[in-house]
Amino acid sequence: MKKENDNLAIISDSEITLLNELVNTLIDLANEDAEKALQQMLYLVENRSFSKQKRLYADVMNKIGEFHGRNGRIEQATEVYNRMLEYVRQGKMKKMEFIALSNLSLCKAYSGKYLEAIETWKLLLIKNIDAEERFHLLNNISAAYGYIGENSLALKYAFAALHIAETHNLEEFKISPLINIGTAFERDLMHQKALDYWLVALDLAKRANSLQNTFNILSNISLAYNALGNKELALQYAFESLELRRKSAFQKEVAAPLNNIGYIYETNGDPDAALEYYEKALKVYRQSTDTMAMANCMANFGSIYQMKGDYETARKYLEEALETVALTDSQTVTIRVMNMLADVYTKQGDFEKGYLFMRQIREKEYDLNENLKKNSVSVNEANYYKQKIEIQADAYKQQNKELRKKNKIIQQAGKELQDKNAVLSHTVEVLNWLVSVISHDVRAPLGNFNRVLGMILDGSIPEEGHAEILANLKTSGENVYKMVNEMLDGIRLQRRKLDFNVDLVQQDLVPILMSIFAIYLPIAMQKRIDLTYEFASEKIEAIFDADLIKIVVRNILNNALKFTEERGSVNISVASEGDKVRLCVSDTGKGMDCKTLQALHAGLVLSSSDGDIKDGIGLGLSLCRNALNRMNATMEIESSPGKGSRVSILLPLKST
Repeated sequence: MKKENDNLAIISDSEITLLNELVNTLIDLANEDAEKALQQMLYLVENRSFSKQKRLYADVMNKIGEFHGRNGRIEQATEVYNRMLEYVRQGKMKKMEFIALSNLSLCKAYSGKYLEAIETWKLLLIKNIDAEERFHLLNNISAAYGYIGENSLALKYAFAALHIAETHNLEEFKISPLINIGTAFERDLMHQKALDYWLVALDLAKRANSLQNTFNILSNISLAYNALGNKELALQYAFESLELRRKSAFQKEVAAPLNNIGYIYETNGDPDAALEYYEKALKVYRQSTDTMAMANCMANFGSIYQMKGDYETARKYLEEALETVALTDSQTVTIRVMNMLADVYTKQGDFEKGYLFMRQIREKEYDLNENLKKNSVSVNEANYYKQKIEIQADAYKQQNKELRKKNKIIQQAGKELQDKNAVLSHTVEVLNWLVSVISHDVRAPLGNFNRVLGMILDGSIPEEGHAEILANLKTSGENVYKMVNEMLDGIRLQRRKLDFNVDLVQQDLVPILMSIFAIYLPIAMQKRIDLTYEFASEKIEAIFDADLIKIVVRNILNNALKFTEERGSVNISVASEGDKVRLCVSDTGKGMDCKTLQALHAGLVLSSSDGDIKDGIGLGLSLCRNALNRMNATMEIESSPGKGSRVSILLPLKST
């Protein structure tokens, strides 16, 4: 592409009109028309002077770069954007400089360097830019985070972009963030929610006659319907997307619907048809720069050949997929491929490599789950709608200043919303933590169970080793069972916590405690623990919620039995103490150190790797404290290492 010089003919008015039209239509033109338009644009840029049309020159270069990028010609696109950047800097065209820098980062993203692209886009966000520029940056960051598996961050930036589009009445702009929001929910297996967003986006894309967005959304909808078990609709939308893409100028994009059709056939039990479409998709991917999608397609080959029992062929595809995805920042595809390789190596008897991959997978999943705890999908969506409600409320107040009564109603509603959002935020924090526990401490043992049992069944492990392995599996299974029980109690507490109407009644505490004692006595006997009770009288009344107190006492008693060794003792006592009733569970267990006690007193939720909580999930006491607060009750914890623990509940005494 030639630089400006004084010997070129000045571009004519008719040529200016033509270029403006091509800039607006190039991306949505069909194959032959698009290539013809591109040649016209290149000819005029190289053979005309734009000395009085500098902005048009920059617009044309920008569109040519976009066309190259969408066709997978990343080197050409990068060259065009670099020339554009040099040109607009000389002309001090700040807005076009911003666009050139943003699109150069987009080229990095197309090459799989998503983190580098995100870093640049975030730096551009700090600059003084207008709403549309901010929108495009937020939308790009959202898409990039989605590609590397950071769904919560993808959702956060997508909602921010959608907010700008709605605030400035940019209807067509809503399409891209709606697609990104649906994609984030789909990756979190929330298929119906993803479908809801995509259907809205599809309606907007069709009304805007946006061909590019339309076939992207059709492809996404096909996967959602497949996940929801509707094969017929899934294939209908997938083939519709394929036909539209075949008419488009960007032939590399036919790979995605081809791959999706293969996946639909695979998940519906037709591996041969799936393989046919995967082969077509991979042929196109190999001619593009979309390394992440290509690696995912190779993994699909591995899945099919693994299903067919051809582990050697599966291994070759998966190893190539791992080499390919290493060129990108995508952790989700990497973890998927490594999981499949671990299984294939195990099936081939190479247990050392299988174990190595399993260990690497665990490390990568830990990193992903750490990020998940920091960023919640539910919080992002809730914050978006909360912000939207607040903006609508402010607008309502401005329009109705004279109606003070209505303003008071709105303010009251806002306060209630804040209260509920506070509860929701805590709930999301706990649920995120539960997801992390399930990922690390439940899924991993279950995955190992499946692999080991498979190896026993197919004869990979000698029969003489079965007894020891099964004994280990039984112990692991019991630990997982205890963990799940504790989590279920925690979830029940959370549900009650969300209910603002706690049923506080003056009632007798003794029958409830006796029923709990009867449940746990056999468990104590099995562990050879002396479980006893001491009640100050046959009837001790206090004010509490019966359901909540049962869950709280069961949780505390369960911890006492869990951390008390064989031949130890656990005691339940109840007595009046001033204007309170003290319910105490004491044990002779291993106790807790000062650091752990401080964390529990601060209301922190401990992970399964934190100090003395390594045998349990540490969730119970935090949730118990919240439940007691709802009943105007308190908790006291006394403990020291090797000397046991004493947990007291102070309930309000009956009225006199």
